[in-house]
Amino acid sequence: MNIIINSEEFVSHLNNIVGVVDRKQTMPILGHILMSGMSGEITITATDLEVQISSSFKANISEDFSITLPGRKLFDILRSLGNTDVELSTDNEVVILKTDKSKFSLQQLPANEFPLFDNNESDQSFSIAQSDLSAVFNKTQFAMAQQDVRFYLNGLLLEINPEKLNVVGTDGHRLAKTNIEIDKKNINEQSCIVPRKAVQELTRSLSDEKDCKISLVDNQASFAFSSVTLTTKLIDGTFPDYNRVIPSETETNILLDTKVLKPALQRVSILANEKFKGVRIDIDNNRITISSENPEQEQAVEDLDIDNTDTKLSIGFNVSYLIDAVNACSGELVALGVNDENTSALITDPSDPNTKYVVMPMRL
Repeated sequence: MNIIINSEEFVSHLNNIVGVVDRKQTMPILGHILMSGMSGEITITATDLEVQISSSFKANISEDFSITLPGRKLFDILRSLGNTDVELSTDNEVVILKTDKSKFSLQQLPANEFPLFDNNESDQSFSIAQSDLSAVFNKTQFAMAQQDVRFYLNGLLLEINPEKLNVVGTDGHRLAKTNIEIDKKNINEQSCIVPRKAVQELTRSLSDEKDCKISLVDNQASFAFSSVTLTTKLIDGTFPDYNRVIPSETETNILLDTKVLKPALQRVSILANEKFKGVRIDIDNNRITISSENPEQEQAVEDLDIDNTDTKLSIGFNVSYLIDAVNACSGELVALGVNDENTSALITDPSDPNTKYVVMPMRL
């Protein structure tokens, strides 16, 4: 094998896949990428056994080949070279990278040991603009759990309904839900839970207005867009009935200026208890007061003017959950809906009626 590739082009494709290269080296082969050349096209692939990402690009190759390379070392070397042509060749179990003045020798592992996912054809698929898919992920992914023993919470629910895709994330303390219209001619109504890692990698890679094709088969989902194909195993479990969590109506509804509320929450969070992050929201007719205190007896108080509500209510929340929800709202106003101190708050963006955020109260 002997090929010449531009380093910047190579790095751009490596950047699509390097996020799933195993850092811990639990299995040596997972620290490598698979590089295959066939019919004038090179495909590079990385996997952590849960998520597999491939990226393809055109190249002048004289023969088919398949090799493995240590992924992060290759990525770091090519990034450090700048914009230049790199010659790749093999010498037994060594891959040699050469430029005019640099030479690197990297150990490869047998390409047939690389654990590729089964490439099953699916007749269940639909397409969505990359920008739309990225938007619904950004509105919901912050609410996913992290390494929860309730494994079905460690991902996003994709619920395919007639002409609509619902996307829901929850960690049991808060919930984010949004939806978007889709053309689902080729897919039955169904739902699946996409793991956290796959959602994060997709959010990082989705870019332009071109479509992303989503296919479901067996216990896998694949997302094909631009030069990238991401395939992920799905979480096998039953997602909670999120409709029971979302308040159908709220007695007290307050409109707040996003540019006023967001910095107020951030300032109050500075003196909140570092472990529990609790803040108190007091609603008193035409004023809302956000306050926090910590074990050192330090306090922060922010007063915001609101329209008269004829309501007196005091309720505690995790301030980080409030900030995440407000940050996900892109409109000029944020609507806060509450019933009493024991029920969850509903946070919405009046300019985005398809999206809802629910935050459970906490005792302070």
